[in-house]
Amino acid sequence: MKEIGLRIKKARQAKGLKQEDLAERIGAKSSAAVSAWEVGKARPDCVTLLELCKVLSVSPDEILGYDADLPSSHEWSMIRKYRQIDAYGKKAVDAVLDAEHERATSTHHTKQKPRMIMLDFYNYPASAGLGNFLESEEAEKLWVKDSPEAQAADYAISISGDSMEPTYRDGECVLVEKCDTLSIGEVGIFIVNGDAYIKELGEGCLISHNEKYSPIDLGDADSVYCCGRVIGVAVK
Repeated sequence: MKEIGLRIKKARQAKGLKQEDLAERIGAKSSAAVSAWEVGKARPDCVTLLELCKVLSVSPDEILGYDADLPSSHEWSMIRKYRQIDAYGKKAVDAVLDAEHERATSTHHTKQKPRMIMLDFYNYPASAGLGNFLESEEAEKLWVKDSPEAQAADYAISISGDSMEPTYRDGECVLVEKCDTLSIGEVGIFIVNGDAYIKELGEGCLISHNEKYSPIDLGDADSVYCCGRVIGVAVK
């Protein structure tokens, strides 16, 4: 019962009313009744409760503490306003409400499909001895999720092994931007003596991100060809 009184007090204060003001508006004999409700010594009967709710712009469920899906005080206020407008006004409100309801429910319940981009795809894992696959192999087609990296990519290629973990993992498909040269520290797809690798370019060597693997030294006699810069991982 005390909780009901506290909710009456909170609603009264929200309306900026004193106990005397509330008592007068609901036709109570004195403010003593309101005080008794608010401290939990008594509670209003059903008829008085409805009058209280009308004056305080709250629902009976709010005062009683029921967690039901009933209109809030603001919604009750809107309902009262709706009842006071003419047929033309109600038609206008109905049209706006229907449009907003359709927008809100369709956005909430309909999962937007991601935009997809088609790329050339070489299904020959790096380190598989491809030679210059960009010229010798016919690319397949792969749909990937749209992203700035996917839009900048010229093709995608699958990778094999754990030598570039944790940056790139076995079985992932990476996005590659075609270019002939890379700067030190950039990751690319390289053909070295006919074998394809995904590695970071170092000073005279190709570097694995997995510390278990030693760098691949590049000598003057080695055939080295850069197939492009790795710019991200493809999301299918």
